[in-house]
Amino acid sequence: MFLIPDDPVFKSCFIPLEQPLFYSLQYWYTTELTDSQMRTVRDAYDSWGEIEQMLPLRFRAHVPEAAFEEEDYVLEGVAGQRLTRLYAVEAGDRVRRLEACYTMLRQAQLDGWSNPLADILREINESGSGPDGGEGVDLVDCLRRVLRVLSLQAPPHLLAGIRQAAPAGPVKMMALNAQQEQEYWAYCEKVVHALSAGDRFTYTTHRSLYAV
Repeated sequence: MFLIPDDPVFKSCFIPLEQPLFYSLQYWYTTELTDSQMRTVRDAYDSWGEIEQMLPLRFRAHVPEAAFEEEDYVLEGVAGQRLTRLYAVEAGDRVRRLEACYTMLRQAQLDGWSNPLADILREINESGSGPDGGEGVDLVDCLRRVLRVLSLQAPPHLLAGIRQAAPAGPVKMMALNAQQEQEYWAYCEKVVHALSAGDRFTYTTHRSLYAV
């Protein structure tokens, strides 16, 4: 089981993995992909969808803002300060299937013109980055960053508490104890590094979202 943050940077990588990436590969390029490639894409798409179903509605595209708070919970630190929420999600084989798809897609990018899949990925990237209609986003890199977060080991005491929180659990208000809060800050630092390392400005701006 792993923890997913209610983090706008994570969501900006996670949501576009369905549309345009997985959806386009599965339904628009069926004749261009080999049977093996299609199986890898289908397995990854199914795994992505299963993870999405375990998350609140805010992790889905085109969901009204009013629907968010009804299913959510409040997370507080020892001093009563409001914290960025985390959500516990069962991993199973889902991460492995997503990793297999990433490896295939990234290898196609590295192969360049010699791999037809590389041209397909360029077309999908240029078609738009998802809900905001942006262009030029490297969706394979989005998948890489999502996988970096999913590879983080959930701190045991923090995970034990978060598992009780909505929407998976019954708890609507959760106050962390001192040990859990210490694990929380260490984990969030790893999340920021996984998503934003490599660009000092982006990293600093992202990290400020978690500041008390």
